[in-house]
Amino acid sequence: MTHVQGKYGTALCCLLFLTIFIMLKTELIVVRNFAPGPEYGLLLFMLPGMVTTSLVKQSGLFAAFFGAVLAIPLCYLIRVLYFVRVRPLWQEMAYAASAIFWCVLGALIFMLIQGLWQHWHRRRAR
Repeated sequence: MTHVQGKYGTALCCLLFLTIFIMLKTELIVVRNFAPGPEYGLLLFMLPGMVTTSLVKQSGLFAAFFGAVLAIPLCYLIRVLYFVRVRPLWQEMAYAASAIFWCVLGALIFMLIQGLWQHWHRRRAR
């Protein structure tokens, strides 16, 4: 498996995070059909964390976190410039915090699965 350095992992996570944000806001990916309701699209923010953690050899969790935090101001800027504002600033900040949470959770889930897989292979090799 190809590994990238931590500084590139942060940029990779930022780009993936921005891509998912834009795809959700332009409705390229539609996850709900009714207006007021749960934001299931936030679960898609687990993907940048998982991909980043799988590609960064060391400190993938930090690369996922810092990549998501780096992407938030860019997402807000894109939101203000190109999309109609339908939410107040405090709701946008809550959405951003949730997206960061899901990104880091995706990284943690990948690390858990990877650790369990390695443990299983070590026990099987005995």
